[in-house]
Amino acid sequence: MKLFKRTFDCGSLVLISVCLCLSAASGRSAEQNVEPANYSTNAADGAACQSQLNRIYGAIQEYQRRNQRLPEWLSDLTPDFIHNPDVLVCPHVRKTGNVKKWREQFTQVPVFGDPAFCTYAYEFCNRAIPNIPDVNCREYKQRQIGLMGYSVPIVRCFAHRPVLNLAMDGNIYESPSEWEDNFARSPADAKLLLLHDIPPKFGDPVLNQFILKLIQPRNAQATARILDLSKHYNALLLHLSQMDRSGKLLVTYPEGLQRIGEIEFDVRGLVHLSGKDSAALFPKRADNIAVNRKCGKIHFLHGALQSAPEGSLVASYVVHQGVRQTEIPIVYGKDVKTRWFDSRQRSELENPKVAWTSPPDRVGTAGKSLRLYLTTWSNPNADAEVNSISFISYLTDPAPFLVAITLE
Repeated sequence: MKLFKRTFDCGSLVLISVCLCLSAASGRSAEQNVEPANYSTNAADGAACQSQLNRIYGAIQEYQRRNQRLPEWLSDLTPDFIHNPDVLVCPHVRKTGNVKKWREQFTQVPVFGDPAFCTYAYEFCNRAIPNIPDVNCREYKQRQIGLMGYSVPIVRCFAHRPVLNLAMDGNIYESPSEWEDNFARSPADAKLLLLHDIPPKFGDPVLNQFILKLIQPRNAQATARILDLSKHYNALLLHLSQMDRSGKLLVTYPEGLQRIGEIEFDVRGLVHLSGKDSAALFPKRADNIAVNRKCGKIHFLHGALQSAPEGSLVASYVVHQGVRQTEIPIVYGKDVKTRWFDSRQRSELENPKVAWTSPPDRVGTAGKSLRLYLTTWSNPNADAEVNSISFISYLTDPAPFLVAITLE
C-alpha cells in the first residue's frame, strides 16, 4: 500500500530505551507502567473495533493521496475523511461510558496525544519521544518499517487483550503490548527489534552490522560463485513475511542455501532500494557488489514492492568489467511484478514467469502470496573478469529489492 512519504535522514537514528520506544504505546513510560483498566477480551468487541480500524485505514490512505502527507493526528481525518468522530473511539471504550477517564491513563504517552476524543494510539504522530533528542514517533516507526517491513503498526488499540494492531499494509493482527515480540525468533531477537541497543549514529555500516546479528550466518557449503551479499544487506527477510489475524508470523520466503529455477542461491537478507514514495528509508543504489572473477552468466533473484504500468523501468544492474560498463534494465511486466499477488489468479504466474512463490499453507489472511523473479544475463565478454555490480533504482512507483546473485 502506498501510504507514506520519505521525510528524514536514516543516518540520524538515536538510542531508544525499552521503556520509551514506541512499543511503549502500551502505556509504559519512563515514569509508569499502566495496565489499561476495563479492557475487553470479548471477540465481538474486537470485531467491532476492527471494523472501525478498517475505516480509519481507508481514511488515512485518502488523506495522504489528497495532501501528499500523513495527518498529524487521527482527528485530522474528521470531518472530511471520517464524518462521524465516534469512529475514533473504540466501541468497547464507548460502552464503558467514560472516554475521558480511559484516556487519562495514557497522558504521558506521546502516541495518545490526540487533542480530540480519540482512544487509539496513532504511532505516526510527530510528537517527540520524552528525554530522547532528535527523533520523533513517526521517524522511529519509519525506521522500524525499513528494518522489518510493512506489518509495522500505524494505529493500535489497547482496549483489547490481545492488543489490536492496524499495520501499514492494511492488515489487522493481534499481539502482546510489545508487538515486536511477534517478529522475534528468540528473546535476543526481541531485544534487538526494540532498537534500544542501537548507537546514536545509525548510518549504513552500523545498520548492516545490526542486521547481521539477526540473520543466519552464511552456509559454509556456499561456493564463491554464490555471491555473499552480507556487506550490502539493509533489510531483513521479514519484509517478505505476512502476519495472520492471530499475530502469527507467516514466513513466506525460502531461507538459506536454496535451489530456485535450477540455480543455487544464498537467501538470508535483502538489498532493498527506494521507490518514488517508499515509506522505508532505503537508498537509491547499492554499489561495489564485489565479484572479481570471470563468468558466462549472472543470475539475479529479485522482486519489487508496488505495481507500475507495464514497460516501466524499475531498476537496473550495471556490470563493471574494467572500463566497460554494461547496463541490465529491469522492466515492470517483463522482468518483475509486485511481490504480493493473488495465487488463485494463475495468469499472475506468467508474463513474466515466476521463479518462486510461497507455498499454499503460507498464504496470510489478506489472501496474498509472495513471488520472486529470476533474471539471467549472458556475458558477451566472458573472458574478461567482472569486477563488481551496481544495483540502481529508477525511483518509479515500485521499490526494487535484490535477494541473491549467483554466477555461472
